[in-house]
Amino acid sequence: MPEAEQKFQDRQIAYKTRIKDVLNSKYIKVEGFNPNYLEINGQKISRVNIIGVIVQKSELDNQKNLIIDDGNGVITARTFENNLLLDKIGIGDVVLLIGRPREFSMEKYLLVETIKKIEPGWVKVRKLELGKDIEQEESNEKEVEIEEAEEEKNMGESQKNKILKLIKKIDKGEGVFVEDISSSNVDNLDEIIGALLREGDVFEIRPGKLKVLE
Repeated sequence: MPEAEQKFQDRQIAYKTRIKDVLNSKYIKVEGFNPNYLEINGQKISRVNIIGVIVQKSELDNQKNLIIDDGNGVITARTFENNLLLDKIGIGDVVLLIGRPREFSMEKYLLVETIKKIEPGWVKVRKLELGKDIEQEESNEKEVEIEEAEEEKNMGESQKNKILKLIKKIDKGEGVFVEDISSSNVDNLDEIIGALLREGDVFEIRPGKLKVLE
């Protein structure tokens, strides 16, 4: 591998990820030194950090395969080199695996960079870590939605007040035609007038002519 490419790839973060997110994500192939990546929750992920249990192990020529299960999904991890680390891993072991996602014939797998046996308690820790992240994301999204709704509501009230003041200013006692306030530079004027009519702030003394209810 060219030195420039190696340095670039060394800088990539290994994201803590669920296997199901790897399997359900879109795999993007790119040209040049930039690595291929998965699109997961808006992030471009070219290296993953997964904790799971080895449920199957096989070897064919120079290719060694491990099937890993994290409770959310099952995926194959492969190495095409004489990786002595895999010789120390057996079925039933809980492992931490760092690898690069790959796709062949529409099937995703992980190319092993490093793998080590860890204590079973780390499975629960990882689930709590990822669960907390999702809950935090959902909480943040709800907060943003509430803020946007509040901002939209405040903006709507401001527009209504602007129209009410304009009608009062123009009205000489006989009401104001809608056309007379159409140049008020207010977006969605028809919707705002409709809301004012429904809420009883203005009324039509005749079609197209408005008056503020004092």
